[in-house]
Formats: sequence, structure tokens, C-alpha cells
Amino acid sequence: MRSVLLVAFLTASAGFSAGADEPFASPPSWKPLFVGIERTDLSAESPRLMKGHAVRIDLTAPGIEFLATPGNGDRPGETDGLKTSTFLKRHKLQLAINAAPFAPIHKDEEKEQDVVGVQVSRGKLVSPGQEKLPALLLRKDNKATIAAPPFNFEGIENAVGGFHIVLKKGEVIVGDKSIHPRTAAGVTTDGKTLVFLVIDGRQKEFSDGAMTNEVGAWLKALGCTEGINLDGGGTTALVVEGADGAPTVVNRPIHANKPGTERVAASHLGVYARPLPKK
Repeated sequence: MRSVLLVAFLTASAGFSAGADEPFASPPSWKPLFVGIERTDLSAESPRLMKGHAVRIDLTAPGIEFLATPGNGDRPGETDGLKTSTFLKRHKLQLAINAAPFAPIHKDEEKEQDVVGVQVSRGKLVSPGQEKLPALLLRKDNKATIAAPPFNFEGIENAVGGFHIVLKKGEVIVGDKSIHPRTAAGVTTDGKTLVFLVIDGRQKEFSDGAMTNEVGAWLKALGCTEGINLDGGGTTALVVEGADGAPTVVNRPIHANKPGTERVAASHLGVYARPLPKK
């Protein structure tokens, strides 16, 4: 049964095309990671050097579940900070990204931090959010939506906030024109496919970073009609579970101007998924 479902997903994905205005140096080449999850590496040479990675998640695939960073109970702050790789390993996830903005920045893990924006973890409100900041909302049935406040949390199982909506009803929204590493999420029209996107930056001759309208354009080229810019900069990270069960950082984070260094973050969004059927 798993094999049939996987074939159906891969067959459907063949029609999930970028279109004529694709911004990438070469078309995406999707490779399966887990049941219902595929990954591709991306690059662009214009208007500047950009390297990124995307994963797309079939929200109807068996075994797909989400986890936003849980609250820290009665301790100060809202969550205890972790690197994205530590978050994945601790909760035995298969995929994770950094998510909502936060403060303060700590060098060490396990210190209290506050989420700047909405956060819901397994139906529990961790952070109520701020007046103008949008969020990615995930229901218990995995249907995904991107929305601006005020939010209706009824039926919401997990949610993470972001800085800007960058794609709305298929139209790219011009916003922050500064160039930074970026983390983003996008949703297809039917709400059944979720895309995670990271674009590295601040690394000369490797990847300079992106404006938010470029993030929206990349999400649109990946088949999304709605998109949100999450926390980025030195926090941007995409991590997957490797074959040995250990976390693998897919992109090249740049905390404290050190390429390859992860930042401790207050907010993450992780995915549970089943392994691919053995051939």
C-alpha cells in the first residue's frame, strides 16, 4: 500500500511545474526523502548568486505529522532555545526548519527565549503573537493555511509566525528589499501540499541572500499560491534525519558570521514521516 501511495504522489508531482518564468538556474529535480516528502536543491545567478533548498510535503500522505516547538511550562520565557538539529534529534523528527522570530539570541542551548509571533504546539498556545505578524496554521487533519491576524485557533494543532506574507493568491508581494538568508513556507491552492524553502546568504561567492519578493517568486515557481517569510538571517536552517538517524543540516547556516554554524532558536517546525519502502 505504501508503494502505491508513493507512486501516486510522485506521479502527481510531475504536474507540479514551475512555469515559464522559473527563476532558477536549472529546473528543480525532486528526490524522495520519506513517504510524502521530496527535496530539491536550487540556485540562481541573477540578480545575484543565490543557493537554496526546498522540500515539499504531501499533507495527505500517511504518517505525516507536525510539531512546533513546545512551551517550557512555568519557566521564564516561552520556550527553551535549541539548534534546529537538536530539536529534530530530541523529538525524533525526520525534517525540521527554524520558524518564528524570537528574542533574545543566546549562544548556548536550553536558555529561555520568547517567540515573537504566533506559536501553537500540539493544540496548546505557546505564544499569542503580535498584531500585524502573519502565521502558518496547520490543522489536525494537516490542512495548511497562511493568514494574517486576527487568527481563529479553533482546530489548529500547530502554528508558527513569520514576518511577511510574500505570496497571496498567486501574486508575489513586494516587501523587504534587504538581502538576507531566508526561511519560508508556501502552500498550494488546495492546501494539500506544503513547501519549506531556505535560501542561504551573507556568504560571498557562495550565496548572497534574497529579498522577500524573491522568496515569493521562488515559492510561486515551486507551485505555491500562498507564501510566508519566516525568521531568517543567521537562524535559517533546514535539517533532515540521515540514514543513520543523526541530523543532517542541509543548508549552510551563518550564525555570528561563521559559515556552517547553527543558531540557537526559540521556534522550529518539525515533521514526522514514514521511511520510504525498501526496494
